[in-house]
Amino acid sequence: MDTRFGLPVSTSSMEIVAALDHFHHQIIASGPAANDILSTVENNPQEVLVQVYCAAFYLYGQNSESTALARTHLLQAEKYLSGANLREQLLFEAVKNWMNLDYDAAIIVLTALIRLYPRDTLALKFSEWLFYCTGQAYQAKRYLALCESMVNENKADPHFLAMYSFALELSGHLTRACAVAQEAVAIERVSPWAHHTLAHYYLNTNQIESGRKHLEDFKPTWDSILPLLKGHNTWHIALFYLAMRDEEQVMLLFPQIFGPLPDLCTEQLDGISLLWRLELAGLPQAYGTTYIAEYLDNYPYEQYTGFNNIHYIYCLARAEQEAQVQRAIQSVMDYARNLPQGKSHSLWQHIILPFCQATYAYTQDNYDRAHQILAPIIMKFNQLGGSDAQGELFTQTYLTCLLKLHKKDEARKFFLQYLPHYRGTALESYWFQ
Repeated sequence: MDTRFGLPVSTSSMEIVAALDHFHHQIIASGPAANDILSTVENNPQEVLVQVYCAAFYLYGQNSESTALARTHLLQAEKYLSGANLREQLLFEAVKNWMNLDYDAAIIVLTALIRLYPRDTLALKFSEWLFYCTGQAYQAKRYLALCESMVNENKADPHFLAMYSFALELSGHLTRACAVAQEAVAIERVSPWAHHTLAHYYLNTNQIESGRKHLEDFKPTWDSILPLLKGHNTWHIALFYLAMRDEEQVMLLFPQIFGPLPDLCTEQLDGISLLWRLELAGLPQAYGTTYIAEYLDNYPYEQYTGFNNIHYIYCLARAEQEAQVQRAIQSVMDYARNLPQGKSHSLWQHIILPFCQATYAYTQDNYDRAHQILAPIIMKFNQLGGSDAQGELFTQTYLTCLLKLHKKDEARKFFLQYLPHYRGTALESYWFQ
């Protein structure tokens, strides 16, 4: 039996196939109802792919509680794995590696799966998230190659085109990215991930006012999508206002970015990032981090991506929670030290940990210390996780350190290398006033 996406499944139940199709569509279209799969599994524990999809759903949570739930589903799936087909077994292995934080291994398995099943756009969407965890700009060529291997089979699917457009944008093919995103929107106006690509495109091509206008035109369509992506796309609108240093408009958007689901990691990160960027724009919001810090729970002390830890250290420091920020830094130190020698150890020990320490130094106005730590590694910021737009938070912070240290010529050179899309903006004028 095949799904409506033409993918083989081992189940003989049409009801299960419909549930699998629904989950597939909800994830790739950024719909609000992917969690429906959790109801399906209750009465169908023997369905391997349903269990694997439930595990993947929980892994997006990036915390120990959701990981434990994912593990329960994978253990249940493993009992029936011998009866699963090859695609299902590969998905099981990919999600298991994802759960174990072996993102590279998960990507390799998903890449092999996509080579065999090029219509598996859900596997591509999972890969996209794993590229986010390892740095989407850093992984851009890999992501683009994966998309291009699937174009012929999926060129009429707007949600595939949205992913493809984003891979093009991350790879620097901005004009082509814009065209493919617009093609997706022409097929289906409610294509929020294509809108997301366009947000990146307009920012990175210095089309600040056009970007603001186009994203606000799309905004009414986000009422029917995943709330987290609605918030993130709204965050992108805020970046356009931030480039104009329009504090009032940014803060009007803030409750739509942080507040609807304040206990969730990705919403917290968007809120923290926006407050940090406001500060870098000379528009600090003293109360904001204290507000967000109330919801952080155990996130600052768990290691899923360095991108997360750095944001949480900034938030705790700005909220003047000194004991918690020291605990957060120590947790990264302990995690890095205990990793076996290899790629992950090197990443956490020599890139992520120094970025955490530099962030803390920056929050203490110790710009010299932050600069000393970051100078040898700032060019590796795209390995921390996140996208190109998210990662520029770190280059803006380094630029601010240079300016605070009166290294204006060096700052100008750095700006032109890493942040040239802000030329002619109010933000540039503030930085180099």
